[in-house]
Amino acid sequence: MTYTDCKHAINLRKEFHRKRWIELYSTFVVKYSWCFLLLGLIICFALGLSAVLLRDLPNFNDPTKGFVPRGKNTLTSRLFVLERVKNELDKQIAAEKLLEKNKFSSPSLNINIVEEDEDLDYDDHLMESYLLEDLRNSLDSCAFLSKTDRQCLTNQQVYQLLNNKSDLIKFSKTIEQQINKPNEQMCTSIDLNRHYEVYFESNNKSSPNLLTINNLLSLCKKQNNLIELFQLDSTCHYTLPQMISYFSNKSNCSELIENDITYFVYRMQRCHQLHKVGLIRIAGLKRYRFKPIELFEYDSCFRYNFTFLTLEYLLDKTFLTTNETRYTAMWFLKPTKSKKSLNGSEIHTANSAYDLFIKHFYRNPKFDDGSTRISALNFLDIRISTAMKQIRADMFFVILAISLIVGVTIIYLRSITVALMTNLCVVFSFACAYFTYKIALEIDLFPYINLMATFILIGISCDNVFVIFDAWYSEKLDIYNQARLQNHSIEFYGKLTTQQEQQYHRDRDYTLSVIKRKLTLKNHYEQDGNQLDEGNEESDADEETEYFDRIKNPDLIRMMKVNDEQMIQMMGGLLRHAAASVFVTSFTTTAAFFTNMITRIAYVQLFGLFMGFCILFNFLMNITMIVSFVIVYEKICEPLSARLGLFNHFPTLFDKTLATLTRLSHAIFTVYIPRLIIKLRYIMITIFFIFGIIGLIIVFYHPKLSPPKSRRYQFFQLTHPFERFEYQMRDQFLSYINEDKENVTNPILIFIFGIEDSDLIHPFYPEDAKINQNKQNLIYNTDIDFYDPNILRWFDSFLKDLNRSDLFVGVQETYSQWLTIGQLLRGFVTPDKNTSTSMHDQVFFVPTTRNQTIEAMSSLFNLLKGSNKFQSANDMTRGNEDFRIGFLPDSRTKEIRAFLFTVNMNVTFNSYSVQDAYYNKLQNYFQKRLEQLKISEGPNGHVYKQVKHGWFVSPQFLFYDLMREVIRGTYTSLIFSMLFAFVVLLLTSGNVLITIYAMLTIIFIIADTVAIFVLCGWELNILETIIIIMSVGLSVDFTVHYGVAYIKADWKKNQTYIKRTSNVLKLLDNNHKENYKRDKTTISNEHSNKKDTLFQRLKKRHQHGNLQRFRRIKNSLIRVGSAVFIAGFTSFLAGVSMAPSKLTSFSQMGFFLMLIMFVSWLFATWFFLPILSCIGPIDRFGDIPFGKLCRCRKLSTTTTTQTVPIHENEENINEEQKLNNETEST
Repeated sequence: MTYTDCKHAINLRKEFHRKRWIELYSTFVVKYSWCFLLLGLIICFALGLSAVLLRDLPNFNDPTKGFVPRGKNTLTSRLFVLERVKNELDKQIAAEKLLEKNKFSSPSLNINIVEEDEDLDYDDHLMESYLLEDLRNSLDSCAFLSKTDRQCLTNQQVYQLLNNKSDLIKFSKTIEQQINKPNEQMCTSIDLNRHYEVYFESNNKSSPNLLTINNLLSLCKKQNNLIELFQLDSTCHYTLPQMISYFSNKSNCSELIENDITYFVYRMQRCHQLHKVGLIRIAGLKRYRFKPIELFEYDSCFRYNFTFLTLEYLLDKTFLTTNETRYTAMWFLKPTKSKKSLNGSEIHTANSAYDLFIKHFYRNPKFDDGSTRISALNFLDIRISTAMKQIRADMFFVILAISLIVGVTIIYLRSITVALMTNLCVVFSFACAYFTYKIALEIDLFPYINLMATFILIGISCDNVFVIFDAWYSEKLDIYNQARLQNHSIEFYGKLTTQQEQQYHRDRDYTLSVIKRKLTLKNHYEQDGNQLDEGNEESDADEETEYFDRIKNPDLIRMMKVNDEQMIQMMGGLLRHAAASVFVTSFTTTAAFFTNMITRIAYVQLFGLFMGFCILFNFLMNITMIVSFVIVYEKICEPLSARLGLFNHFPTLFDKTLATLTRLSHAIFTVYIPRLIIKLRYIMITIFFIFGIIGLIIVFYHPKLSPPKSRRYQFFQLTHPFERFEYQMRDQFLSYINEDKENVTNPILIFIFGIEDSDLIHPFYPEDAKINQNKQNLIYNTDIDFYDPNILRWFDSFLKDLNRSDLFVGVQETYSQWLTIGQLLRGFVTPDKNTSTSMHDQVFFVPTTRNQTIEAMSSLFNLLKGSNKFQSANDMTRGNEDFRIGFLPDSRTKEIRAFLFTVNMNVTFNSYSVQDAYYNKLQNYFQKRLEQLKISEGPNGHVYKQVKHGWFVSPQFLFYDLMREVIRGTYTSLIFSMLFAFVVLLLTSGNVLITIYAMLTIIFIIADTVAIFVLCGWELNILETIIIIMSVGLSVDFTVHYGVAYIKADWKKNQTYIKRTSNVLKLLDNNHKENYKRDKTTISNEHSNKKDTLFQRLKKRHQHGNLQRFRRIKNSLIRVGSAVFIAGFTSFLAGVSMAPSKLTSFSQMGFFLMLIMFVSWLFATWFFLPILSCIGPIDRFGDIPFGKLCRCRKLSTTTTTQTVPIHENEENINEEQKLNNETEST
């Protein structure tokens, strides 16, 4: 037996088994469709109901859960470990306080006393002459000694910055009463993001300055209205009209005049230089060690911090340079104690603030009087909680999307039941995925973005359902054409309309004309003895193909009655054509979502996991419930609709419109689009190839997709008042600008030794105690011994090296505390008071033995226990900032288990690139220090083994780590998604060329989609990461449908519909014509091949293959063309339904769905198909030889050689007998 025979036998055997399984499943579905459908519905309903009843519904109050990367080697996990270190230290301090409560008084009381002392006013009888005398006596003293000692101006220098003049300010008793609120804090400071902030701007765009008398009087009225609205009469409030009134010593802002504005501007500009050097801010925030002299305390630049509050909180950043302000803020401070309204509900909470916003500010022009208007809002920092409440309201768009899908399905398939079943599968897919998520995997964390799965699932489900029903009607069309060619009578479910009756007769007449034309052509050929012209033959075949492919009246096909045997045949064809496409699209899309698990951001991981489950369950429903519903629909709904004439009761105009749209759709996708693709294939390939290259350049070269420049996350549209505050007002007022600047300038860095940086909490279960049954919060490194003198010496050398490095600042302060600890240790080890220690002040003392170190450290801790700073170490006070070195003892043995110290980084984190560059330098520096130690001691060195597990972290690494994981996860997931799609396509299509062309198309689709996002200003954030990874799965669908249809296309379909006629002709002339034609063609080809060059032979072979390519293209468009378009259109509509959402995540996802569907359809139809029409595989070229993987010797040679010809002979004998009978009848 030859290899060819073996391969052929294997293919036959494989095809036989495949057809057998398809036939068995088709028979089962047809016979037990009702049972299959009801069983699936019951199971899905039970799973969904159990998930809802057995688990709590998702809580979206805190959307930040899962929003950070967690896992091994992530910086955020180190921050969680650091937080647990702090909690452990606080716990131990609380225990010590409880034991020592009889010895120490409450630290919080002492602190409050200090704060009150700082806020106490001085006696009013102090005269200016006395204050000036005090200045002259202390000209060279430091005016404000800052906490860091980095900036200190003398009193004389400060007085010079005040133009050598004093401006003492005194307020009336009425103003003093307004400033000193009973039972509340004194109105001299503001905490950001904790109060009611209302931002105003002028209505006059040509003159936006608010420092006019009309605008200030307008703001004054609104100030009074807001005080009444917020019910904050007893608390402080800060507004621009109020401050101007105070500086003019007026208690009511309605009494302001033009001169008050001029005087106010003069006083603010007088303090300009002091503000420029930072003293105004230091005094306003009280970040100084010693108070200034009394002259400065009473000066208008410092009195009650009004200048500081005005310049940084009430006026925008342009005031000091222009004397004008475009924006102003009104601050209404939240009471320190909770209050209740008249109906008993608590006010000044997040819920009450939200109710105020909806009732009085949201789309309410109440505060627009023609002069000024509200520009932005910030109520108790409720932006995030408001967004979560908006999610519930925006779920209305799911209903809108379902309604649009129902409408499109009714127009396309003319069936309400199919539309309802499609959406029912969407709901049940979501329910089953929710059951798997909540019950099977027991995941409680449910990100709000998972709700978007409904929109995406609607598009995917419609895609699959349309492909399945199109395949079903295509198979039914084949049955219809076969009956026409065999001149069999066709039964219908109901009475045909006049138009349908006429169409039916025209189809029969055309079939007879085709047979007669073939017979005439045969007779003409026999008389002349000449060969048929191939061009004319192909042209006639194309005309016949177009006629049979175009459905003049689709209702005629729907109403055709089919029996169970025909249904089994049709179901087999449906599974061969549609199931393969649905399988590939579902699994590639699922794989794209599951690759989200590669990232280490739980938010992205859980969305990918949930979305993948949704698509998998939807696929299972498609190949079980939907195909069963197809049979139920054919057996029950179609006959019922035909008998009742449901669509005949619609108005004539509506019925004609639907019929016209249906015929137009079939004409476009079966005739016109194939013609355009074939005729313009080279132009289409060139144009879309250029577009694809441009998209790749935009994404990867310029301007390219980059991480966000801001740390802020957008929840609403930028026109929303909360987002206008976040993205506009924060950049206009110095209070927020300076706060953001201080956070990113010289941020703190913490080195930790003795604790592993392993986060014991699983990111999917952040609050589940079952995950950590040992309840171990920290993993201690037992190798390190902090009482070892060698370890202390290494820490000393490491701190010295840090001080010499230009990567850090503030190391000297840390080292000075380290030296202080050394001096205390020396005192405990050598208690002789006469011992001189001055010469050792700059050298860290290390005890000579481990026992001495243990005793000295124990004494040190006992000393620290009695200090006030130790007692207040767990309170968030300014005193705690002095601690830069810490030890964590064991709660039971009191042995030191961890050592940590802080330094400042010599960098300003103003962009991701700066953070990334600095972190890499920091990592290299630390590793280099360890390598030096390893070289000096060896890999098993005593000190190296103990300190090599040390690590560092900073709170400012949180945003950097998030962006780093976003970038890594995006590109890694994208690569794996593409690889998985390639493998699935390769195995499913079985053709290398189809897979390569499809992957090229998918790459161009993703590149152009992301390029449009880049040009629209999108940055690589959490949502964009999900969208980019998701684009792989959604861009595959249309290309895969076309590719699978091309591979499985019956490219001889132009002869298939008239196969019976062709076989009749072959039997009549006893194959004389075929033999003569074959011999003549062979002889002519042998002569021509000898004369033609290699290029000419390749050209002829390519032209000969074009016939097959073009017919495959037509067949693929006939089978899935309209279904692909409608599926893309439904997904597009799902995106349209999300676009009006006020939430950015929903609207951006909607824009993505619209764009990816549009670009995918364009490239799949006008780039992928033209490539196939030009260089697509023909016959079995490019097919994967799966037969080589089998062992041919296991097959019986005799059985193989006998089975094939016997089967073929039997088939030919049966075929000849049928054709003879048909010939006699015609």
